[in-house]
This record gives sequence, structure tokens and C-alpha cells, in this order.
Amino acid sequence: MSVEGIIDRIIADAEAEAREIISGAESEAQGISEDGRREAERYFESRKSQLDEQYRREKERAVLNKRLEQRKNMLQARQKWMDRAFTDAYEMLVGQQLSEYKDLITSLIVKVSHTKDEEVVFGKKGDTKYLEGLIKDLNNKTKGKFTLLKKKGDFPWGFVLRKGKVEINMSIDSLFKYKRTDLEQRAWEIFNAE
Repeated sequence: MSVEGIIDRIIADAEAEAREIISGAESEAQGISEDGRREAERYFESRKSQLDEQYRREKERAVLNKRLEQRKNMLQARQKWMDRAFTDAYEMLVGQQLSEYKDLITSLIVKVSHTKDEEVVFGKKGDTKYLEGLIKDLNNKTKGKFTLLKKKGDFPWGFVLRKGKVEINMSIDSLFKYKRTDLEQRAWEIFNAE
């Protein structure tokens, strides 16, 4: 073979090997590109899924926050209504006519008295002469021996019964303090019975 033939043969072999290398490189590049595309798609789907989940959680949180805000507003409105009802009831009792006061107080004393001979301390409502008459009528009605203490209690309405060391406080402040919880519970049950 001649030198030119050998050179042509080397060039042909080199070109064939170069084509083979290029073809392999292109095939490998296509595989890498395909892997990159699949990896990008997986990343896109994963990220999309994460964003969808994040959006769903944020939407749920927003809905829950809105519901909580509405419930809070409803509770505040009910609490204002409840406060107003108790304030109105308090003012109505403190401002009631003496005749109504006498009937209500007499029935309360009869209901809570155990011995019918306790000392009675009245609040600020009514003058001494009126309260003496109330005790006299009460004793006649119940055949009791209630006694009126001249010193009035520091409350606007109601009474305190005393027998030795035992006291039964039926002042308006005491009644509202201790009964409000029960009354509020009943009111909430009525409100929530919807």
C-alpha cells in the first residue's frame, strides 16, 4: 500500500471513529437531555404539588380564621346582649316600687329562712318605718320572730338573714354574682339550640 493510501486509510478510520464518537456523544447528550427533561418534569410536578398543598392549607386556614372571626363577633354580640339584659334586670329590681319590693322580699325571706327567727339586715331601699312594717307583716304571715337590725347593709336592694354565725346573703349584688353564671349557661344553651 502506498503512503497516500495509508494516510487515506488513517483519515478514513479517524473520520469513522470521529463519527462514532460524535454519534455516541449525540446519543449520550440526547439521553442526558431526556434525563434532564424528566428531572425537570418531576421537579415541576413536585413543586406544583407542594404549591397546591400550600395553597389548600392557606385556603383552609383562611376559611377557619373567617369562621373563628364570625364566631368571635357572634359571641361578643351575645355577651353585650347578656350584659345589657343583666344591667336592665339589675336596674329594674333596684328601681321597683316599694309595694312590689315588699312582696318579692317577703317571699324570698320565707323561701330562704330556716328558723323563722333570724335577724334581717336590709339594704338601702326603704326607710326604717317602712321596713319595720314589712317585718311586722312578715312575722304575722309566717308566725315567725324575725327582727330588724337598724343598721342597713351597703347594697341597694335585698337583705341578709343572720342567725348566730350563719348568714344568708340575698342582696342584689350577691344574687347577681352567684346566679349570673347559671343564668348565662342557660342562655347560651338556648342560643346554641339552633
